[in-house]
Amino acid sequence: MSVPLPDPRPYRQPPAADPVREAASASVRYLLINPPLTDPTCPYHSIPYLVGQARAAGFTAGTCLDANIDALNYLADPEHVRRLLDRAEARRASIEANPALTRADELAYQIALSARGFDCRAVEQAIAVFRDGELFYHYPTYRQAVMVIRRWLNLLTLDGAPAMFDGFELRLHGSVSLASYQDLADDETLDLMSHPFEPYLTGPYLTALRGQPWDVIGFSVNYVSQLPFALRMAREAREACPGAVIVFGGTEVGDDVRYLRSTSDVWQLFRHADLIVPGEGETPFTEILARVRDGRSLAGIQGSMARETADRTVRINYENIATLPAPAYDVWNWPAYWNPEPVVLYSPTRGCYWNKCTFCDYGLNTDRPTAPSRERSVETVLADLTSIASFSNVVYFAVDAMSPRFLRTLAGAMTEACLGLNWSAEIRLERTFPKRGVAALLAASGCVSASFGYESATQRILDLIDKGVQIDGVATLLGELADQGIGAQLMGFTGFPSETAAEANETFGYLSRHDDLWSLAGIGRFTLTPGSIVAKQPGRFGIELLPGPETDDLRRFLPWRHASTGIEHWPADTDERISPQSRQAVLRGVNGRPFVGGIDAAHTLLYFRANGRQLVADRTGQPLLVLVTEDLTEVPFANLADFTTAEDLAERHQELQRLGGATRQRLASWLNEPGAGRRGQASALVLPFGAPIALRAGADYAPDTPFGMAVRMLAHASGAA
Repeated sequence: MSVPLPDPRPYRQPPAADPVREAASASVRYLLINPPLTDPTCPYHSIPYLVGQARAAGFTAGTCLDANIDALNYLADPEHVRRLLDRAEARRASIEANPALTRADELAYQIALSARGFDCRAVEQAIAVFRDGELFYHYPTYRQAVMVIRRWLNLLTLDGAPAMFDGFELRLHGSVSLASYQDLADDETLDLMSHPFEPYLTGPYLTALRGQPWDVIGFSVNYVSQLPFALRMAREAREACPGAVIVFGGTEVGDDVRYLRSTSDVWQLFRHADLIVPGEGETPFTEILARVRDGRSLAGIQGSMARETADRTVRINYENIATLPAPAYDVWNWPAYWNPEPVVLYSPTRGCYWNKCTFCDYGLNTDRPTAPSRERSVETVLADLTSIASFSNVVYFAVDAMSPRFLRTLAGAMTEACLGLNWSAEIRLERTFPKRGVAALLAASGCVSASFGYESATQRILDLIDKGVQIDGVATLLGELADQGIGAQLMGFTGFPSETAAEANETFGYLSRHDDLWSLAGIGRFTLTPGSIVAKQPGRFGIELLPGPETDDLRRFLPWRHASTGIEHWPADTDERISPQSRQAVLRGVNGRPFVGGIDAAHTLLYFRANGRQLVADRTGQPLLVLVTEDLTEVPFANLADFTTAEDLAERHQELQRLGGATRQRLASWLNEPGAGRRGQASALVLPFGAPIALRAGADYAPDTPFGMAVRMLAHASGAA
C-alpha cells in the first residue's frame, strides 16, 4: 500500500534576514516521540502541529518517532509472538507445579491459558486484516482480528505487572498506582511495567537514540497510559544522549502538573526532564529550539517550567490558532497504522465555546472547565483540509466543541468546496439545530457521525450540570440526524451529586425508549476531579470533599461525601444502582475502543462511512479467514471459576484507596497471599475471544453437542465473545 503525502503547505512569513542564523536553525536536531501505549489505528495530532510550527520558524532538522505503533508492529512479528507463547506455556507449567497458588498465580494462569489455540502468525495476520480494504469491512473476519489482538495484549501482561493492560490502556485500578510517586518515580516499577516492550526499547528505540547527536528530545504524552513508558524512555534517552535537552509535554503532562497534591516537587516525577510544557506547545517548542541554537538559558520560556531554576509555577500556554501554520502530517508513515486508509485528526478550533459544565475538568484549563474557545478562519481550515484530502478521505475533528455558528459556516464551506471528505466530531446538543436545518447541512458536507455529551436524561441533573440542554428536545435533534443517515453516539454518566437511583436509571431508560435514534452509547460513572466547578464549589452541590489517599501525589480524582446522607463516594468503575439488564440494553458495540463500536474510534468512523448509521451491516456469516481457534484442555484445578480476576484486583485497589492508598507494594502483598485454587481435575475451554471457561471434566463439549452448544451460547449472551 502506498499513500501519497503532500508537501507541507508553506507558512507565509518574512524571509529570515540573517542567513547565518537561518543555517543555525536548520542544524538544530530534534527528535519528537509518541510513546506507548495508545491507539494504534491513527496517530495523535499534537506532534504534526509542533513540527509545522518548527518548520515555519526555520527548524527543519526534525525527526518524529511514533514509538507506539513501531513497538506494536515490532512485537507483532511471528518470532516475537512465538517466544511470547513459549513463555506463556512455561508460566502455565510452572504454576501447575506449585503446591499452592497465590492470587498472582491465579491471575497469571488464566492469562497463560489464552495461549492455547493461538498461532504465532495470528497477530501479523490480524493487523493485515485491519489494513485490507475488503477484509476490514467483512465484519465476521474483522471480529476474528479483534479477538486476536485482545488475546495478544492480554498475553503481553505476563511480561509486566499483573493484569496491567485493559486493551490499549493501563488499568487505573490495577496492580500499580498511576497517581503515586512511590510507583511512578520508582525505576524498578517502571522497568516492570515497560517489560512487555523490552525488545523494542533495547532494540529499535535505542538505535534511534544513537542515530544522531540529538540536541532536543521531546516526549508528547497525552494519555495516562503513556506516562510510565515515557518516564522509562526518558531515562534511556538521558543515558544515550547526555547532552540533549529533554522536554515533556502533552495533555497528560498538563494534568500531572495541575493535579499535584501540594507543593511537592514535580521534578521528582519528571526526573530526566530539563523542561516541562504543561499547556499548548507550538510557541514554547520553537522558543526552546531557538534557545538551544543560541546557547541561551532555558529559564523563563513562555508556557514552560525549567529544571535549572527548579520551577514549580504552572504556566498554561494558549495559542492563537488562527495564525498557526498547518500541521505537518508527512511526519508519519501512514501505512504503518492499523487502518485500510489514513484517518486524520485535525483541530479547526480549540477549547469549548460553552465552557460552563460543572462536572467538566478537561484538558488545558486553569480557572474554567476547559480551555478557552479559539477558531481558525474557515478559509484557512479549507486550505488545511485540501492538503489533507490529497492523502486521506476521512477526518475526525479533534475538538472540545465547535460553536454552532462556526459549525454551520464550516459545513457550508465544505459542501461548496466538494473536498470529498467524510468526517465526524463531538458536537453539543444545540436546541437551534432543527430550526436551522443543521442535520441536512452536516450530511451534505460529508458528516457520517457525531458524538454528543448527553450526560443525563433528567432535566434537574442537566440544570445542575449547567448543560444548557433541554431533554425534551433531544429526541427531535436525534431524529433529524437519523433521517439524514448520520450516526449519533451518545455519552453520559450516572452518579452526579444528589442524583437519585430513579434518575440514574432514567438515563438508561431514555436510551431504551429511543433506541431507534442512536447508533452507539457509552454511559459511565461520575468522578470528581479537582479542576471542576463541583470541586471548587462543593457546598453549592451539597457535598463535602474528603481527604484523598495519602499515597496519591497526583489528585486525579477526589473522594466526596453527600452532606445530607453522609454517604461517601470514591472512584469506581460501575454504578451498582444500574441493573445488568439496563446496562446490557445500551451495549451495541461489544468491541470497544479502538475498534468498531468504540465511540469516536477511527475504525468506527470508517464503518459509519461504509454502512451508515447502522454501523455494522451484517454480524452473521462465517469469517473469510480463521485467525484463532478454540481449545479444550485439561487443568489440574477443580475450581478455575473461583480464581482471582482483574475485577477482584480492581476491588482491592479501591479498598486500599480508602485505607490510605493503593501502591504496587501494598497490592503485591495482597497478590502474594494464598488464592482460592484447589487441586482436582477439570477442563478449560478457551474460546476464540481468549477467556477460559471452567468446565467439569469428562463431558463432551464439542460444538455440536448439547453441552458444547450451551456453553457457547452463554458465552455469547454475556457479551464476552
